[in-house]
Amino acid sequence: MSVPVHILSGFLGSGKTTALLDLLQQRPNERAAVIVNDFGEASLDASRFSDEAGVQIADIPGSCVCCTAPEGFGGALTKLLEEVKPDRIFVEPTGLARPADLVDTLRRGPWRDQIAIGPVLVLVDPRAVAGPFVREQAEAADVLVANRIDLCSEEELQGFRAWGDALWPGPFRRIETSFGKLDPTVLDWGDGEGPRRRFSAVGGAHETGHIARSWSWPPSVTFSRERLADALARMVTGRTGAKLARLKGVLRTEEGSFRVEVAGGVVDENPSAFRRDSRVDVILEGDDSAALETAAAWLEAAILTDAELQVDGSQVEFVRPDGTRATFDRASLSALPGGLDVSTVIPTRSGQASRLKAVFEALELPMQGEVVVVASDGYATPAVPADALDEGVLLHSLGDAPLPDGKGGPFRLLIPGDAGPAGACSNVKGVVRVIVRA
Repeated sequence: MSVPVHILSGFLGSGKTTALLDLLQQRPNERAAVIVNDFGEASLDASRFSDEAGVQIADIPGSCVCCTAPEGFGGALTKLLEEVKPDRIFVEPTGLARPADLVDTLRRGPWRDQIAIGPVLVLVDPRAVAGPFVREQAEAADVLVANRIDLCSEEELQGFRAWGDALWPGPFRRIETSFGKLDPTVLDWGDGEGPRRRFSAVGGAHETGHIARSWSWPPSVTFSRERLADALARMVTGRTGAKLARLKGVLRTEEGSFRVEVAGGVVDENPSAFRRDSRVDVILEGDDSAALETAAAWLEAAILTDAELQVDGSQVEFVRPDGTRATFDRASLSALPGGLDVSTVIPTRSGQASRLKAVFEALELPMQGEVVVVASDGYATPAVPADALDEGVLLHSLGDAPLPDGKGGPFRLLIPGDAGPAGACSNVKGVVRVIVRA
């Protein structure tokens, strides 16, 4: 039976630890485990759980589990599953963590068949919701909790509600509470939400002279970013047979999750922290339902098949900004100038590596624009400036053999330094694709 795993996130001072302690006390007969990520070294949050009978604690101090300490998180989770065998696992990351990255990590690890990801809980202080980082955390929320409302004025509470209403797609549940008090049902998926969601299409008239439809897919579905772009271009140019009045969607692709909006014929695309599912709302001028069916067929055709999701781990593909592609295997990487023993730049690692700068030079590409790194298990890093990879190396061999899977092979991207200048790109195992965007 799968072990439920719950992420309890929120910015610094939002009350995560208090809320988690309350949830644990409401389930005294469960064998629970908690992975605590203290950003500092003092492990203060972990110490607050030490008196909870029957609760196993795994503490990861000093780094953020969503970017610079994912290996520590993976090791802690594996150990709990193998040795403790808890009934339920809670993850309380630092207030500076991105919960969407943690969801991606849970979905991609070797433990993914042993766990069931529960709704992501994100706590906010209604008095402090300004700023893009808090919004990014809230966009990842399946359950959004306004904590400490006893300290809020009515004006501040109304401001929070308006802020929450503006989130799209938004959480499936929103709660207002004080002192971290939560009903234990916050740990349950709503009907048809998250992994319970199946493909659905809901449509009907939308005001006078327009027709609309909404589609949604479960989180296991992955779209081709290239085919999605083609489908959107055809909709924008009216090739469905009707003019596209409005489109908005959040879609999981093989290059990450994106929020897409079309208004006035202009396509706007940005990374999205939403992970619950994929969904699209379309409004067309007129009342031609056949045009909606055409749009639906294009979207469905953009879904990657199981065969397409299979990758050849014996080579790594580089995608240029113009869409052309070049592949490198161990031999072609070894032939590039400037190869090195990785231990000379990262003493804790061993093996032969090629500098990313050498790969870019071989492709006649300047280190400009943005780069997304894709792993064999489907993980895609956030886009980072190409020059952040300036010191990066691609590890490809150990002795005369390919870099083994146990060492992050066959290809592993590493950037020297404590965390690397590129955050989530600092250490990517099983690299199969590097996408360069203008």
